[in-house]
Amino acid sequence: MSENVIKFRRPEKKPEPEQKKPRPPMPGWAPMAGLVVVAVLIYLGQQSGVFG
Repeated sequence: MSENVIKFRRPEKKPEPEQKKPRPPMPGWAPMAGLVVVAVLIYLGQQSGVFG
């Protein structure tokens, strides 16, 4: 009777894809620093005559 039994192999598990590390939250001062940088660039552009 045991010769009629079909033996099944477990399917091999695929390795899990690497998870992307979550980025740390943006510091509170970063948006203000970005605005200051943009303002300085606009000011320098006006002084050099780039904007007409």
